[in-house]
Amino acid sequence: MTGVPMTPRSRQFVLLVGVIVVAGGLAAWWILTAGRAANEGFDITDEGYYLLSYRWWDSNPLALTGVQYVYGPVFEWLGYDIERLRLFRLLTVVLVHLLFGYSFMRWLRGRRPGAAPTKLWELAGMAVILAAGGMCYSWLPLSPGYNDVVLLGALTLVSCVLWMATAVDRGRPVPFWLLVSAGLVIGVMVLAKWTSVVVIGLIVVAAVVVLAGQGVRAVARGFLLTLGGLALAALVVQLFVVRLNVAVPGILTVNRFIAGTSYTPTVLLHFYWTSGLNLLGRTLRDHGILLVAVAVAVIGRWRWLRFAAAALALVAFVLSVRRVVVDGAALGGSQHTPDYAVTLLAAVLVAVVAAAAAVVAGRVGVTDRSLLSRENTRGWVILGLLVVLPLIQAFGTNNPLYTIGLNGFAAWAAVMVAVVTGIGATPVVARMTVGIVTVASLVAATSIAYTGLFRYPYRSAEHSDLTAAAKQPALKGLYLPPAAERNFTELATRLSAYASPGRPMLAFDQMAGLVLMLQGKPVGEAWVSPKERVRTAAGIEEACRQGRPWAPDRPPIIILNRRISNVEITALRACGLDFQADYRLLAPTQQTMDVQVWVPRSEAATKTP
Repeated sequence: MTGVPMTPRSRQFVLLVGVIVVAGGLAAWWILTAGRAANEGFDITDEGYYLLSYRWWDSNPLALTGVQYVYGPVFEWLGYDIERLRLFRLLTVVLVHLLFGYSFMRWLRGRRPGAAPTKLWELAGMAVILAAGGMCYSWLPLSPGYNDVVLLGALTLVSCVLWMATAVDRGRPVPFWLLVSAGLVIGVMVLAKWTSVVVIGLIVVAAVVVLAGQGVRAVARGFLLTLGGLALAALVVQLFVVRLNVAVPGILTVNRFIAGTSYTPTVLLHFYWTSGLNLLGRTLRDHGILLVAVAVAVIGRWRWLRFAAAALALVAFVLSVRRVVVDGAALGGSQHTPDYAVTLLAAVLVAVVAAAAAVVAGRVGVTDRSLLSRENTRGWVILGLLVVLPLIQAFGTNNPLYTIGLNGFAAWAAVMVAVVTGIGATPVVARMTVGIVTVASLVAATSIAYTGLFRYPYRSAEHSDLTAAAKQPALKGLYLPPAAERNFTELATRLSAYASPGRPMLAFDQMAGLVLMLQGKPVGEAWVSPKERVRTAAGIEEACRQGRPWAPDRPPIIILNRRISNVEITALRACGLDFQADYRLLAPTQQTMDVQVWVPRSEAATKTP
């Protein structure tokens, strides 16, 4: 007795359910891991800087960017609870990726007439994109920063463009609220990091191409409403967050401090170019055979060539997987970014090569024309935007673009979905290769997120070592390594006679987290770097320009992990403080976390530590 053969519709249903189960399971894995890690570890350097600036967001305008005006009010609303802020970040990451996934699949359905007539089709694509979103937790601190605002803002803006494109394709006017919303998002992105104008400009160009499908008037209307949304964002900030005549001068002042020491655009572009070429070279070296295999599979018109392509693809995939496993190229953490970047770039290159080969083969008659071969200008602009979006949104970093850029892997996952669903006329080997590589890249992304959170967290101990509950109020709810918790408690105890909430403190270098832990308040910028001592000193002098920012009897406590330099001594003198005459060491460094703690002599005379 023979079984009933599956119909194309039933095969689609099984495939969609399978994708939802696999991708949804991978997404749930990294989401649950991020939620579990929300109360674990604490980095006193970069994360400490973010949190300290958020803690005093409305009283310290000296900052490189305005991200403190985005997350500072949220941190205050959450009761200055670090765990809750981390969970808030997780919520925003999940929601934005779901929005982007739905927007993309809604747009893509209009270009895939053979798509299954069920919402499972959209859900499958959303699950794939959400699974790729785990790369947001590949190596950065658990607390949110300006990189999150730029990435999530860029994905939201692209979602707006996708809704615009869908409206144009359907012959409907673009909703006014959509354009106003885009302006609001642009306002938040620029406030959080001004170099985001690069990715904003790119997305705006794509939006203009899309709106041009409805004529010049539609483009003009789009500009006006978007500018209106931008103006509304500025008004909301002015009325309910911070006066712009306070925030903007503070940001400009700090940017003037670094004008002579930061990289010029030319130097940055050269660095991005050389590091990018290096990444591409390593990717071709490690996975070049797989790229050749998919190209051969696409043009495999003859039976013998298809068998050869299948064998080559299988061997190439096995070799690539072996390379990833042997090199640890699916592990998270900052030390592994050069390795996992090769893995993820290889995955998207497989899709790009397959798409290019399918388009060329269809146009020259080697194979039937696929849906991608029939794509219009608007469609190619959007797909091109998604290809470059992860790297462009990272512009402004002093690291290779891929270090920050691959946190936006969801955009590449969307490209892979578009390719898998758009090369239906190619041989099955080509489609299977792209599909399998796409799934494998999601497994890699989830592994990177998991290990980046539990095994190689940012400047913190791994999950199994975080067993001591923090006793300091500023770190309530967090679990730390026992030695770190003991050091924090001993330091706070020794300083209890001097430190009180809001006490001015200076911590040199990269110890903003200690100031936060002691409930202190920074003098000048919250950021203090060993490579930017002149910038730090300029911030201290600027803070004292209008008079000392502390009570006469409460000068700042000074914490040092090195010898104080003449640069800092001079800056303190501008604030009316003589370091040698006005300060004494609280205790031997062995008793204070191996850092020097200097307290005012005027207080030390009446208090005993």
